[in-house]
Amino acid sequence: MSYIKLEAHYTIHISGGVHIGAVNLTTVLAGDLTVDMPIPFLALTDTLAVFPSIEADGDTAMRIDFTHWSPLRYGAAGAARFPFALTSQELAVRVARAFDADPAVDWSDTRERIEAWLNAWLAANTARVSS
Repeated sequence: MSYIKLEAHYTIHISGGVHIGAVNLTTVLAGDLTVDMPIPFLALTDTLAVFPSIEADGDTAMRIDFTHWSPLRYGAAGAARFPFALTSQELAVRVARAFDADPAVDWSDTRERIEAWLNAWLAANTARVSS
C-alpha cells in the first residue's frame, strides 16, 4: 500500500520568531465561484517541495491528480510554483532539486525561460528519467 502525507502549511524559523505560511491556489469554477485553497505539498527541504496537479473538475469540484506533480518553492521571502506539471513525483523531485540548485535560472524567471531550461534539462537527463 502506498501512502502520501501532504502538508498545507509551513513554518520557518526567522530572526525574532517563526514565519507560518501557506501557498494558495485560486481557481474560478462555474463562472462566478472562486475557490482559494492552500496547495497541499510534499516537503523536500525547508523551502522546496513538490505538489500534485490540482485543476477544476466540472463546474463545482477540484481534482487532485497524483500522476502529475510540480516543483514548489516557499518561505518567508515568498513562494513560486513551477509552471509545468511533470509525469511523476520522482521526476518532479529531480527537476525541483536541479532547478533550485542551478544559478543560471531563478524561480521568478518567465515561463518561456523556465520552459527552455526544462527542455534542456530533460534532453540532458533523458537516459536517467524513468517513465
